[in-house]
Amino acid sequence: MDKIKAIYILLVTLFSLLPITSGAEKTMIYLEHSNTLNFDQDRLPDCQILIGDVQFRHDKALMYCDSAYFYSKSNTLNAYSNVRMVQGDSLFVYGDVLYYDGDTRLARLRNNVRMENGKATLYTDSLNYDRNAEVGYYFDHGKIVDSTNELTSVNGRYYPKTNNAIFQKKVVLTNKDLELNSDTLIYNTETHIARIVGPSRIYFDDAWIYSESGWYDTEKEDSELLEYSVIRDYEGHTLTGDTVRYRRAERIAEGFTNVLMTDSVDNLIIKGGYGYYDEKLDSAYVVKRATMVSFEKDNPDSIFVTADTLFYRNADSVKIVKGYYNVQAWSVDFQGLADSIYYSTKDSICRMFGAPVTWQGRNQATGDSILVITKNNEVDRIEALGSGFIFMKNDTTAYNQVSGKKVTCYVDSGRLKKIFVDGNALSVYFAEEDEDGMEDDEPSEPKGEEDYVGINVSESSEMTIYINKDNKPERIVLTPASSGVMYTPDKKNDKKITKLSGLIDCFNIRPLSKYDIYNIKDRSSLKEAAESKPRHKRKKR
Repeated sequence: MDKIKAIYILLVTLFSLLPITSGAEKTMIYLEHSNTLNFDQDRLPDCQILIGDVQFRHDKALMYCDSAYFYSKSNTLNAYSNVRMVQGDSLFVYGDVLYYDGDTRLARLRNNVRMENGKATLYTDSLNYDRNAEVGYYFDHGKIVDSTNELTSVNGRYYPKTNNAIFQKKVVLTNKDLELNSDTLIYNTETHIARIVGPSRIYFDDAWIYSESGWYDTEKEDSELLEYSVIRDYEGHTLTGDTVRYRRAERIAEGFTNVLMTDSVDNLIIKGGYGYYDEKLDSAYVVKRATMVSFEKDNPDSIFVTADTLFYRNADSVKIVKGYYNVQAWSVDFQGLADSIYYSTKDSICRMFGAPVTWQGRNQATGDSILVITKNNEVDRIEALGSGFIFMKNDTTAYNQVSGKKVTCYVDSGRLKKIFVDGNALSVYFAEEDEDGMEDDEPSEPKGEEDYVGINVSESSEMTIYINKDNKPERIVLTPASSGVMYTPDKKNDKKITKLSGLIDCFNIRPLSKYDIYNIKDRSSLKEAAESKPRHKRKKR
């Protein structure tokens, strides 16, 4: 429901509840009792001066006071002191002064006014009660108190028959659990439901709500909030959505459509089409284009992660995010895919499982699992565990490759600086003549044999490879028990020599932007390779 529709509904409601005085059958006011009756034709012509235990009857309403002026011709009266008006067996109105018109059936009460209707009581100094419309309205501050709440405002209308009240200007609703501030509020004293029809805030001891449309059941502590309402606790967690259902008694919040959960302490945003948050457990999950955004205030780059389902948990100030199925990640310098992820603020490590693959520039890493270690929201290093594999795309046909049980890529300012391989280290390196140039995002055109001086194939238990600014191996350090062969350039297309087992080029499914992560990628080739054989062993030649 948009704001225009909400305003329209409010106006219809207000106008439909305006006093209705025309068409009412006129009846006479009757004097039932008075201790004394006097006249003063000179000062008060056509007026009966009544003193002592005065009682009037008009239709089914009885009026009592200590003294009164009664104008029988105009069918009006002025009552003073200990004024009491009784209608039926549930409505009682008290005040110091009453001006009553029998033709319009309008009662105007002044000073120390009190209207009692069942368990609800209205207090004010100026109250007009229209008996035709059965509505009492005040215009200079008033208060309604029932068994659950106390409400105050500058202007207000109260309908005793329906138990509905409309409050306007500086509205405050309070009880033992909350305080609601608003400019306009509709409230029912029987159901204790407050209908929000304008900018409103509800304050609790540990959280607050902002809403412009919806309702809040103050007795059951249940609510439905519309038009992108906000729930925020004092620890920095925020939940917003086109519609928010908040069960305060259970500490459960649900968001529907354009849901946004934020953690301002750890700079995390989780958004999606539906969200569920449990305050007691400090946990949540989001589905329908579920997305996590991790950012640093001093760093303009953010990391975007999407999955079919994202779970969030805060355990002892450690924030944990889990993602399941069709996981995709994108940032300016890093992209990745996996079946599932596990991220913790305790160590700032994102663990990727299920045929994971990551990219940085022209580099691709795969493994049985991948750890992405971040610092200040930037990738610090990448660890490919169990059949780890990384290649640097030299051109469209030549790949500098490294594989092993554990492959660690060290990153600095978004650039790969060093690779360390621990266990069954294998490498293929296309050696080139020294040349100047900077790293490009895309590989160059295919090079011929004359562009390479040789193809280096090495094997060792451990290996360290240093990468230059052009994203090419600058120096390779092998530990003992190592071996290597330099092949001539004419072997460039001999796959038995130039391609290690496990090489799968997945650049065609790399996420290209923070919007592209919502397009499902086909990782079947990675999953088939993961199920068929370990990728750290070379093929026999």
